[in-house]
Amino acid sequence: MAKVPAGHWVPYVEAFVDVSRSPAEHSASVVALAALVNKDKLTLFDLVSKMDMYLTTTDHIVRSRGIMLLGEIMSQISLKWLDVNAVTTLSDFFISRLSDWQALRGALVGCLALLQREPSVGTIMIADVKRLVESLIDYIPVQSLAAADRKLCFQIICCVLDHYPEAVKTMDDELLIWICQSIDEEKDPECLKLSFHLVEVVMKLFSDPSGLASQFASDLFELLSKYFPVYFTHGAGDNVGLTRDELSRTLMHAFCASPYFEPFAIPLLLDKLSSSLPLAKLDSLKYLDNCIRCYGADRMVSHTSAIWFKLKEVIFSLSSDQLLSTGSPKDAEKIKNQIVSEAKNCLKTAVTCIHSTDRDIFINLILLDEDIVNNIHSVTTEEKSICRSSNDLNQLQSLGSVISIIAESSTYFCTRVFQAHFTRLVDILGSSAGFKSQHLNICNGSSSAAFNYGALYLSVQMLSSCREVAVASRGDFPPVKSAKESWWLILEEKLDLFIHLLGKLLSIDSQPIQSAVTQKYVSCTVKGLLILATFPEHCSLLLANAYEYILLMLTSVVARKYENIHLWRLSLETLTSIGKFTVESRASKKEMIYNSIVVDKIIPLAKSCNTSMPLNLRFEACFEIGTTGVSYMLRVARSLEEAVITNISQVNEGMECAEYVAHLIDCYSSQLLPWLFTSGGVNELALSFAMRLWDEIRNVATLDRIRSQGLLDSLMMGMKFLVGVCTEEQQSLIVQKACSIISSMLSLPVKSVMHDLSSVEELVPAHSIQDTALVCLLSSVIVGLRPQTHVPDMIMMINLFSVFLLNGQIPAAHALASIFNKYLHNSEFSDENKLDKILDVILGRCFSIVLASSTLKMSHSSAATSDDANCSGMSASICLRIDILCGLAWIGKGLLMRGDEKVKDISMFLLKCLVLNQVSVGIPPHQEEHSDNVSLNASLATSAADAFHVMMSDSEVCLNKKFHARIKLLYKQRFFSILMPIFLSKIKETPAMTTKLVLYRAFGHIISNAPVSAVITEAHQILLVMVDILAKLSVDIQDKDLVYSLLLVLSGMLMDDKGKECVLENIHIIVGVLTQLVSYPHMMVVRETALQCFVAMSSFPHSKVYRMRPQVLRAAIKALDDTKRAVRQEAVRCRQTWYENYILLGVDNLALWALSSYFPVGNHHLLRGAFSCNDIIVWELTGHIMLVVSIEFWMERSFQMKSKEPLKSRECLGIENRWNYIA
Repeated sequence: MAKVPAGHWVPYVEAFVDVSRSPAEHSASVVALAALVNKDKLTLFDLVSKMDMYLTTTDHIVRSRGIMLLGEIMSQISLKWLDVNAVTTLSDFFISRLSDWQALRGALVGCLALLQREPSVGTIMIADVKRLVESLIDYIPVQSLAAADRKLCFQIICCVLDHYPEAVKTMDDELLIWICQSIDEEKDPECLKLSFHLVEVVMKLFSDPSGLASQFASDLFELLSKYFPVYFTHGAGDNVGLTRDELSRTLMHAFCASPYFEPFAIPLLLDKLSSSLPLAKLDSLKYLDNCIRCYGADRMVSHTSAIWFKLKEVIFSLSSDQLLSTGSPKDAEKIKNQIVSEAKNCLKTAVTCIHSTDRDIFINLILLDEDIVNNIHSVTTEEKSICRSSNDLNQLQSLGSVISIIAESSTYFCTRVFQAHFTRLVDILGSSAGFKSQHLNICNGSSSAAFNYGALYLSVQMLSSCREVAVASRGDFPPVKSAKESWWLILEEKLDLFIHLLGKLLSIDSQPIQSAVTQKYVSCTVKGLLILATFPEHCSLLLANAYEYILLMLTSVVARKYENIHLWRLSLETLTSIGKFTVESRASKKEMIYNSIVVDKIIPLAKSCNTSMPLNLRFEACFEIGTTGVSYMLRVARSLEEAVITNISQVNEGMECAEYVAHLIDCYSSQLLPWLFTSGGVNELALSFAMRLWDEIRNVATLDRIRSQGLLDSLMMGMKFLVGVCTEEQQSLIVQKACSIISSMLSLPVKSVMHDLSSVEELVPAHSIQDTALVCLLSSVIVGLRPQTHVPDMIMMINLFSVFLLNGQIPAAHALASIFNKYLHNSEFSDENKLDKILDVILGRCFSIVLASSTLKMSHSSAATSDDANCSGMSASICLRIDILCGLAWIGKGLLMRGDEKVKDISMFLLKCLVLNQVSVGIPPHQEEHSDNVSLNASLATSAADAFHVMMSDSEVCLNKKFHARIKLLYKQRFFSILMPIFLSKIKETPAMTTKLVLYRAFGHIISNAPVSAVITEAHQILLVMVDILAKLSVDIQDKDLVYSLLLVLSGMLMDDKGKECVLENIHIIVGVLTQLVSYPHMMVVRETALQCFVAMSSFPHSKVYRMRPQVLRAAIKALDDTKRAVRQEAVRCRQTWYENYILLGVDNLALWALSSYFPVGNHHLLRGAFSCNDIIVWELTGHIMLVVSIEFWMERSFQMKSKEPLKSRECLGIENRWNYIA
């Protein structure tokens, strides 16, 4: 490849050497030169030859820059192959420069670049590495260097130890001495991380008992111990790419690097456990856990007692009051729980890892501990009650945790724990349960008839531990069964009694007691039954009758004791867990028992609407049991399907049956179908159900009764979900079935209007509710179709839906919107223009009806088919036009989502409807043809505004991913960008307030549904309009949802940098509107969000917002009396935040005189500015401290000071005590 002439690249060298150039130019020079070398347009030999003057000159500045340039280039060409001679030459040069302290950084950069090269591209020789290390030791006192140079030194020595250990293995103690000197007193976080890693590597490298590691362990650990625990004081703005946790983790690895640290590390960590600092305790426990794993059992045995006593102190005696915490009591309790949890993990590690020839040493230490013995005796006394104190409960939970940790560690330890306590605990539990009363007495601690909760809790904990041991010892469990006095034999002996006691506790008369005490008893009992029922098959103690007994007890609770909802849900969750375990373990016998007892009894609960159990609980029980396996869920689905088909014909018997069927369909479509869809095997089931529903619809004599009782909406939604999960072929079968039924039952002559939609009022006969119901159900099929599904007779179907749309049926609009959004597959529309022409005809007909100048002639019966419940007080014409407008919005939504240009026609028409009010206002009263025109236009304008909400918002009933809609990327942003300038122009041009309010409402819907990022991009144009919308619409309760949505957009602006700029420019207006919304009476979340906006604004520059402080504080104080707790809490937070960020120093007369003496206003010694507002003068002192005083007093005091009238001496008494913080 052709070489680049020197004249082309030498300027880069000169630019880098020139210290007057910017850092950006220096970096660009390095990149350019490295690129030439990498592309072989410049050789290293030519580069070094031309740079000879810069590398050897006596001018130390030029020399250091030249060596730095060469080192940086070497870093950039780390992947370029270099021969041995080149690498050796460069190594000799950079190593020789390590003695040149004025050019040291460049030499360090070059050495590091050579060390980091891979062998495949040419690497430094081992002999050169050794010379490099020796030069570091001889010439470089690391701690006298700058932080950047120290970091390079640490990187070099770490790289040597990681990748070239053979170069230093034969070195004497000079290396360790130099490392100790280099680390000592290091404070830079990044250098510390490298130094910690350096200690870890060097201790592992020289790990021989007679090696350097054992000799220097004390010195190195003394250096490390100074940094424990790690306190990271660097702020967020210090640009340190390192967290405290990362630094602490590196130090922990250094602690664990060598067992030679054990005599020093363990005492230090145990001592730090006594610290009151939460951080010290947490780190001590984490380090101790890792050190126990790394040091080995032989070294840790001597610390066994000390470790146990320290961990016991933390687990049993630690309280949040002992911790130094700046947070709330809740935060302190959370930290305490975290420390205790870490202590339990450490104890588990100690029990597992610390072994000795006497394997009983640790377990004897714990089981025979006086405190443990006393605790067990205390919590298991017969008169003991859980109600005594929360401290007793904490002690019990701690004791249970310790016993579980020991028992789970091994089969031997589990046996020891069972031998020591299990038999006695079960006996105590049995004696406490020996009473005749069938009512659980758990609140009177002195009663001998109380169940002993301590014995129950500890027994269940032990049972859980032995299950874990059984799972872990799957391969070698037979010896456990045959061993003398093993835990398995002890449990087998007491099993019948224990199950009987648990069953007795569970079967006690279920009173609807919901106290925390009762719930703890019940939770513990159910947990015990779950453990027993889910023992691994190879070591299960349960015979078939015991397993049946447990299932029968739990099933009985689910079927009968639903009044106690806590017990009911626990039992249901337990049955579900048992079922999942049975299915996963493939225990065929147990699965058969589970089927016959649980599944066969729970699933039929949903089949009848005449049981006393609430519907929601029945469906919940069936669904939860179904989740144990796909086969069970299919049984549930078929059961619900049969219940729907059976009961759908009985809806005429009353509203209760209709409500029951609606719940069945809702449960099936919203819970079962999604679950089965994720698990597979749902398609055939959905196809079968949909076909059966259409067969049943054909047999139903009066569809109008179904509609009148509210069942039609549920049937439609269920049909959408059923069709949506089917394949294209299955959907085609459903469509064919639906079309054949529609054509046979529909009284409307559809084929007569295939080419003409002009005579709409004659097409729908009187009392056509049955036709309406059929078309609505057909529309639900169309909504759920996939785009590639073949649909026959598409023209007939479009005309059918068009007829019903023009008669105000919104489901027909859903179907048309889906057709035009998906462009459903059909041979009739091979040319897309044909479908576009049909769409033009439909839109034109809709436009003409909505804007008709005279009242449309239509029969009363036709008007009665409208879905709008508010039509009763309106004329049929107004009601119909509003429904058609809504239908147009749905069609527009479908076109908008697929990116069709025809959405502009609908948008412009809706904009035309928005200003109908303005046209009416300009007509004199005597020229109006009808007195209702103004009311009609107002209703149409309002509906047109709401139509934009339909087009922009996400919908659950139509046009979403579940129903396979075509969704073009960024369609909302695009629509917002197109309409924004149009709305801003119309709002500006409109003088009439009624019309402006409608425009506000429509534009508000567009803003609130557009992505916040798109709105923030245009914030400079729309912010004031949006704030005005908030102010105007907050009057009407009907706009409360829109107000809340817009407020969320405003809060998003407050979190964005660009949005903040626009907000700051209009801060006084925004604060005024937010102040009004803090008292918004119609919606609690609006008040809460307004206060949250104030909290966000408190972080703005105080010079911009502190004038608003009194107004904000008045609003926050007023909100303290709000009726909703969430608002009051946010008000407290708001007031506290504004007080903390803007502390005002209140000054009385004497304090002001004293301050004026020290800080003369004329000289502005510490005063950085002043302003007057609301009859006060505010001087800004330093930071956020401001001096506030009334204007009248300042003028009076200024006059007194000019006249040099002295203050009386008694006025000077107690000056310091009279300063007070208003906050």
